[in-house]
Amino acid sequence: MLSLTPWLDRLNALGGMPTVQLAADVEAAKNNTQLPNMMLVLGRETVSHGPMSDQARHRVKTEVLLVTGIRRRNQPLGPVATAGDDELAQLRQPALTQLINWMPPGGDIPVKWQRGQLLALQSHALFWADVLTAEYWWPSPDA
Repeated sequence: MLSLTPWLDRLNALGGMPTVQLAADVEAAKNNTQLPNMMLVLGRETVSHGPMSDQARHRVKTEVLLVTGIRRRNQPLGPVATAGDDELAQLRQPALTQLINWMPPGGDIPVKWQRGQLLALQSHALFWADVLTAEYWWPSPDA
């Protein structure tokens, strides 16, 4: 099973952004009232069978969600906002840069970004989820 502790350590070593925390599920991440925030949520695992040898091996593809929450605010009418005004992008970019193509401990394929999507738009906050995947063999070849 994939451990999110190295992911957490890697993101929190960045500094200059909110402390990344773990959430049990997406609902818990959306209920975090401290904004802005970033939370890691362990997603689903897809298992496929690998080539047979002297024992069965399975390729496990695990989804990890990076949920970013920011406070909603009214923007004044007028000129289009500049890139410096995009709080969501400013939070996501360094975190994604740290994770995409990173090889987590126990992984066999570097982390890939799969998609990003609006998770929830509430009266007080916007929550965005980036879905990343990590893959590994189970049991490991050296087990």
